[in-house]
Amino acid sequence: MRKVSSARPSRTAHHAAVFVDYANLHALLAERLDASEQAHPHIAEAVGALRRYLADEDGTSTLMTAAYADFSALGDEDDLQQALYHQGVEPRFVPREPEASAAQMQLSVDATTLAHRRPAVETIAVVTGNRTFLPLVQALRREGAHAFVAALAPPPPDEFTHTDGDVFMDLLNLFSDAARRELLQSGEMPPRWQEGAPTGPGGEDAARYERLDDNMLFRTLEIAEEHFGQYDEVYLTPLLRKLSDVLGERFDPKALVSDLEDAGAVRLEKRRGYPYDYTVLIVERGHPDVQQMEEDFYDGGRSHYERGGRTSSANRASLDDTSGYDGPASDPDETDARRTEPAAGSDGENDSH
Repeated sequence: MRKVSSARPSRTAHHAAVFVDYANLHALLAERLDASEQAHPHIAEAVGALRRYLADEDGTSTLMTAAYADFSALGDEDDLQQALYHQGVEPRFVPREPEASAAQMQLSVDATTLAHRRPAVETIAVVTGNRTFLPLVQALRREGAHAFVAALAPPPPDEFTHTDGDVFMDLLNLFSDAARRELLQSGEMPPRWQEGAPTGPGGEDAARYERLDDNMLFRTLEIAEEHFGQYDEVYLTPLLRKLSDVLGERFDPKALVSDLEDAGAVRLEKRRGYPYDYTVLIVERGHPDVQQMEEDFYDGGRSHYERGGRTSSANRASLDDTSGYDGPASDPDETDARRTEPAAGSDGENDSH
């Protein structure tokens, strides 16, 4: 048995292996999407994003990716396995009969064997639908591996209080915005606007907030709502990138977010995640100017961000560059996307906020 170390060995490169509980994940996606043929593209997207995440955030190259299922039960077996092969995923056939959990057991055996035989593989990720694989992860961690589970439906954060907070990753965070929206809408999650009636602009909570008197702060809220409004918690790093893309180099996204936080329109919170902690931005829906922005955004048909007032530290130039903004997309599927909320999870971001 390999000696457990509290720190990673000193080497120039880190390596990972990804084990995909394909049968379980495919079944859950097919149920949510109500279309079995749409499950594979979503799995391919998530696995590819996970490998990029490991490479970008942790400098870890994925040496192997294996998927477990009875592929004969998932449609055209040859086409599916060929598609997996071209995506760099090794299909490992496991029949469903006579043991329904055969794929889960074979995955666990293979992952444990790899941890014993290939100590150079320091990170082991298990991708699944709604299985926890907790005994496997705990066994792998006792062997010194950095193991975690990326699940489409991870358990609630308080379900396993004896585990570290970085055992589970929310697989939903690895999907594109369009795929997340599709999955959340199909999952019939409760709409956010039903969770409680916010206090109006003249309500008793208004005194807790500072009013926004800078045009670009309203514009920043609009961008966050347009691209991330379907989530209760917005991962900060993707939001900052989107702000940079939309607003250009003349505006500092970090300063804009800081000014919104100072005014009480948003708040930033740290979350524990693998391999790093990360920051989320939460919009304060009770803020009167946030409520006004939402009303204008969803009912007005175009941007209403041009308001009189001072220029914040984030906006040292004139606003001429954005005067031609035509507001959010008029497609109702885009504007109504905010009415769903995701399960909590980690996006793997690593920032200094």
